[in-house]
Amino acid sequence: MTQTPDHDSTEYHARPNRFDIDLGAVAIFTRNIRNLIGRDATIFAALKCNAYGFGLEPVARTVLRSGADALSMVDRANAIGLRKAGITAPILVYPGAVVTVETVAAVEAYDLIPSIIDLEAAATYSRRATRPLRIAVKVDIGQERLGFPAEEAAEAIAVISRMPNLQVHIVHSHPNTPEPHSTEYLNWQLDRFEAMCRQLQEQHVTIPIKMIASSKILSITRGLVLNAVDPGQMLFGPFRAEGDVPWPATRQAFKKLSSRLIHVRALRRQSFADQAPFGVREGMRMGIIPMGSADGADRLTRGEVLVRGRRVKLIGKPSLEHTRLDLTDIPEAKIGDEVVLIGEQDGDAITPETVATHCGLGRIADLAMAVGHGIPRRYIEVE
Repeated sequence: MTQTPDHDSTEYHARPNRFDIDLGAVAIFTRNIRNLIGRDATIFAALKCNAYGFGLEPVARTVLRSGADALSMVDRANAIGLRKAGITAPILVYPGAVVTVETVAAVEAYDLIPSIIDLEAAATYSRRATRPLRIAVKVDIGQERLGFPAEEAAEAIAVISRMPNLQVHIVHSHPNTPEPHSTEYLNWQLDRFEAMCRQLQEQHVTIPIKMIASSKILSITRGLVLNAVDPGQMLFGPFRAEGDVPWPATRQAFKKLSSRLIHVRALRRQSFADQAPFGVREGMRMGIIPMGSADGADRLTRGEVLVRGRRVKLIGKPSLEHTRLDLTDIPEAKIGDEVVLIGEQDGDAITPETVATHCGLGRIADLAMAVGHGIPRRYIEVE
């Protein structure tokens, strides 16, 4: 049955740009991660940056019903939004804001697990909390970014664990993993984390969850799983490097990025041809799509798109809201035709992998993060 379009909906009146997302692929990748790490480890699905551009709430619901136990993200506002949407799973909030009285009140009200990186923040939570709070502590083992340095962390965690109203539920870290991978360097970082854990044990401080394995770590080794992992980009598609994903990838979360022709005309430039924004030639026919650099178009193609199942070149640079196409070799192309930047059309395909490689991006999720927020996401849930 054909669904009658809602002429009053915002999406109906939006520009005809669409980002199609395969939630079934997200479900498959989540189950693969569960099979990879076993049943006993906890999966915190790291859904940073609007679930890496794929859409926070739909992805959160998909991973939770597909094997993830909990969620993690940087933006507390996103965590609160999920709570308001009815999601009850544990949510770890990575460090990303100054701790205030209002922060503590929100953590209490929405049952969040904040990650602490200094004693001052811990003291604020302890003083302002009106009931016991589960918290996380971030340890720096090599990233040189956020957290207590590994050699100082055990003492700090012991202090925090004695503060009123605070229960240290998680200790986590994020190893540094430069290319090429160095097993010796990873082991050095793991040794620092494990030494800290031994120091905690000696001080009779029990931590239920210990976690340092992100997507990058899971793609390299199973040796750093401990009893929890927090994969993010691995939920959406394989990495570019061969062997980075320990299972065959037959589907991608990034299904299709498309637009439609809104203008088609022949070009007849007679004067100042050398000043034109691109090389104009005799008999040239141009098409326009309403997707430009503000939408990510300058970072989401390999210089060609699909129109009527055939490849056509982009001409000139995308403007803020529009991109030009060379339709000279497709005289039948007309206003309203679908234009595919990434995905399949009529037997041909421009794959996410080829575009990611062309643009120098390491992962499929990097493509999704480049898709502008103004482009509606459409979801496919077939598994």
